[in-house]
Amino acid sequence: MISERLIQRDWTKTMTSAASAVYGAVSYTDKKALSLVDVMGFTGHAFRLNIDPIEVNVAGPTSFPGGYILRRNLCNLGYTSNMGEASTPVSPDNLEQTIALIQRSVDKGYPAIVFDLFIPEFGLIYGYDDDMQIFNAKDVSQEGTITYADFGRPKIPVLFLVTIEDSLPHSKYEMLRMALDMIVEHARGREWTYNFKDRYTQGLKGYDAWIQVMENRNAEEFGNAYNIAVAADAREFAVKFLQEMSIKWDGSNVVERTVRSKAAEAAAHYETVAEALSDLREIFPFPQGGQPKNPILADSAIKLLNIAREAETKGIEVLEKLLHFMKAYHSDIWIKPTSS
Repeated sequence: MISERLIQRDWTKTMTSAASAVYGAVSYTDKKALSLVDVMGFTGHAFRLNIDPIEVNVAGPTSFPGGYILRRNLCNLGYTSNMGEASTPVSPDNLEQTIALIQRSVDKGYPAIVFDLFIPEFGLIYGYDDDMQIFNAKDVSQEGTITYADFGRPKIPVLFLVTIEDSLPHSKYEMLRMALDMIVEHARGREWTYNFKDRYTQGLKGYDAWIQVMENRNAEEFGNAYNIAVAADAREFAVKFLQEMSIKWDGSNVVERTVRSKAAEAAAHYETVAEALSDLREIFPFPQGGQPKNPILADSAIKLLNIAREAETKGIEVLEKLLHFMKAYHSDIWIKPTSS
């Protein structure tokens, strides 16, 4: 049962490297009390689904406009941020500016969030040695050093990073409202996707794309298993995040009581999603991959994906209602009528 797995699992680790990197950076700030569950929920990463509609390839979970998403993530958590981005081949001036931005952040005590350090995942640069021309860095694959020169030759066609600038005194109400806005926007396919728009299918429609790939018997073994591992892990965090809200919000006013009620209602739907994806993970384990082109296994996958899609649709409807409530509350508090 999913409830037993939730009790036993480690809540300090996630398959979502973007959220893991954000959490790692935030842990060096005044908001270090935020847990990974908080970060996964308030950034919306616990609710993301980004599917390649051809073969469910391995790049799906990390194929999104990183600067746009991560800067919104940090804003949700209460930070201003900076972004460094340069197309390859990176010019000496652009590389120098990017290195300076990283050094400035590290000097302030904040690691820089970077993509494609040792493998094509998000990671952190947390130190540097200007004399030796090296960065101290880590991602999900390893911790070690990378030279300035190698850093300036990324394997992807862009040099990318985001750094924390200042901390803002966001209330939990504001954090939740902004988080729900990202979650619903993504689920409904309204999120800005830049050049990924025609390559990947987002949110609830991602389930439709995934099901179609399974019906076509065209899922790539490694990529399919990786997408399942990331999505199943994320939805377990979604359940935990919602369950914690349903308990920790104190119920002392109408907003607190509404959040508690809606979070509990949504958590029940996401338990069903997490259960279905967990069953799918057992059929197609990562990194082994399983046999997604096998007709019997593919049909089993389709049934589970349909269950997950139906339950997540209901969960999003609940969160959408909560978002509308939070926006109305925000307007009532901050927009006051004037009299002549």
